[in-house]
Amino acid sequence: MKLQRAYSIATLVAVLLGTAATVARAGISESDQSVLRSQYVEKVLFFRHCYRLIDKLEVLQDGTVKGKVQPGYWAMDGALQVKTLTFGKDRVSLKGIKLWADIKNDGELHYFPASAALGGKGDYPAGLEVIFGAGAEVETAAQFVARVERVFVSERDSKLASAPLPISRYIRNEAVQVDIDPVSGAGFKGTPPKPLSTPQPNPSREASLIGRMGVESFVVLVDEQGQASVDGFTKMLQFGLEEATIEAVKKWKFEPGTLDGKPVPLRIAMNIKYESGQKQ
Repeated sequence: MKLQRAYSIATLVAVLLGTAATVARAGISESDQSVLRSQYVEKVLFFRHCYRLIDKLEVLQDGTVKGKVQPGYWAMDGALQVKTLTFGKDRVSLKGIKLWADIKNDGELHYFPASAALGGKGDYPAGLEVIFGAGAEVETAAQFVARVERVFVSERDSKLASAPLPISRYIRNEAVQVDIDPVSGAGFKGTPPKPLSTPQPNPSREASLIGRMGVESFVVLVDEQGQASVDGFTKMLQFGLEEATIEAVKKWKFEPGTLDGKPVPLRIAMNIKYESGQKQ
């Protein structure tokens, strides 16, 4: 009797362990795991929010990202090519390589591995792991896809969904209008805006690593209060310099342009020269 009882307990433990193991595999069935691998492995995913200089992201059940991360640059931290999708005890791990954007004036986005641009320079993480914590409840492939789409842009959305508007306008080859011709001054009969404070931005760490410097050209919208913002680019250097420009221009101050003695919003052409040796 004791032997039989011991055997029954052992059997029960084995059953419980087997059940736990089933739950531990993220609650996703083997067939759904196969479907998900087919859906994601070797595919390019686009982040809704870009995070830089990290090699791991932990995503909670509600889709929020765990830990302290700093905003990334869309052209470098916005795309990931999935290489593996593994289902573990309490997590689903998606590993891939970071892709950098090569923005050409053809209406398309061209991507290449970050490692190809870096050539071994610096300690920039060329790969990234995204970890989705798994709950105890059974999860279908569709439910997991919904979780992934809280972090990445879905196939139904545009690749440019998370791109800053001035950058997406450039990629779409949309003309950027100016109200005052930068050479002749034609096109406006009033008084143009006068720069009061235009602190220059530091180049991105990534642009400095690969030696991408030069003059970036863009259009600034100066409103009636003298506040400035980038309206669009006419020449891009890429590798994070656009975002650096956008953030810097937000801090610029102007004496607003006027027409008939009243302040008016105006779009004017501006340049920033990025040089080697600038503080990062």
